[in-house]
Amino acid sequence: VRAFAYAHIGKVSATQRRLSSGQECDDDLYQPDGMPILPSNVVKYTQVPKPNTYFTSTTIPSGLLKKHNTKKGTWGIIRASKGKLEYTILEPSESVHVVDKDHVGVIEPRMLHQVKALSDDLEFVVEFWRAPGTGKVDEKREGLA
Repeated sequence: VRAFAYAHIGKVSATQRRLSSGQECDDDLYQPDGMPILPSNVVKYTQVPKPNTYFTSTTIPSGLLKKHNTKKGTWGIIRASKGKLEYTILEPSESVHVVDKDHVGVIEPRMLHQVKALSDDLEFVVEFWRAPGTGKVDEKREGLA
C-alpha cells in the first residue's frame, strides 16, 4: 500500500470474485496488492479514538484484534502516526498489509478484517467515512464507544 487511494491504479484480474456471503465483488475496486480503493465521493464523519489521542500496542481494543467488519456503506482508514500495524483483510480474499506513517489501510464496508501491533511504539487511529446523504451511522463497537 503506497498511499491513500482515490483513484483506481490497476486491476487484480478481469474476473469477479465471490464473497463468503455469495455476493459478487468487482476486482476493479482493488489495488494489485488486494487493498480496497476508497471511493472519491466519501467524507469523514468520525474517528476512534477521539482526535489528539491514539490506540497503542497496549490499548488496541480487543474487538479490533479479532475478525470484525463495518456496516453497509461505512468505509474506514487506518492511519498510524508511529510504529507499525499488521492489517489483514479476510474478504473477498485474504491479503496482509503493514500500516505505518507512510502507508494507510483502507477498510471496505462489511468485509471481515483484523489488526495486530507489530511494534511497541505504535500509535494509530481509525477514521470512518461514507458517501454524502447516506444517513447517520450508529456503530457501537467493543471498546470504541
